[in-house]
Amino acid sequence: MAMRDRTTAVIIDDEAICIASLQAMLKRRHPVLELLGTAQDVPTGIDLVRTTKPDVIFLDIEIGDRTGFDLLKAIAPHDPHVIFTTAHEGYAVKAIRFNALDYLLKPIDPFDLDDAVHKAVREREQDAGGNDRMAPLLGTLLGDRQIALPDAHGLSVVHLDDILYCNSDNNYTEVHVRGDKKALVVSRPLSEFDAFLSGQGFVRIHQSHLINRKHIRRYVKGEGGEVIMSNGANLPVSRRQKADLMEALERL
Repeated sequence: MAMRDRTTAVIIDDEAICIASLQAMLKRRHPVLELLGTAQDVPTGIDLVRTTKPDVIFLDIEIGDRTGFDLLKAIAPHDPHVIFTTAHEGYAVKAIRFNALDYLLKPIDPFDLDDAVHKAVREREQDAGGNDRMAPLLGTLLGDRQIALPDAHGLSVVHLDDILYCNSDNNYTEVHVRGDKKALVVSRPLSEFDAFLSGQGFVRIHQSHLINRKHIRRYVKGEGGEVIMSNGANLPVSRRQKADLMEALERL
């Protein structure tokens, strides 16, 4: 079967105003996305997905007296990429269990939407190339400063304050967590952790190291110097990143 030129999508939400708003944003910001239809209840949504077989579903969670999770169970084995759009933070962990690609809180931020659509397009290209899907949802910050990390055994939910530092291992990242003897190994580059965690109290000190400034115990002077972390780890600081570290230390 020939590959479609455009990524296709449907919107399922019980509020017409939310559908219209999302449609307008997609049309304005992502004309490459082909919208195949919309639905405002779960039964109609199930029929729409089965008929159109979209690449992506923009899916509300509370839909009348049903949920988006009911819809996902009903459409199996069809397995589109799911971008949840909801006003409720409390479903984030369950969304991860359904292998959601992203989780957007209403009112939807246009830049968050951009990130989600770009991920969806990238994932579709990977699917077409026969590659395995990326592990879900790096960059999903749950309530109470928790992050869901996809690892070899499934998903680990970790409090940001318990992350000591992350270090790069080629295309993998080792996440060192307070109280754990072994690091979590996540199949994502350190640059993705840096992009997500830099606004959460983390600072890049080296090409290979991203640290939680709350766990810095000492800075040792040198050309770039080094930091000693709360678990005793000594990590080098590059000359290029030294200024960023000094600024982070001032905010401690």
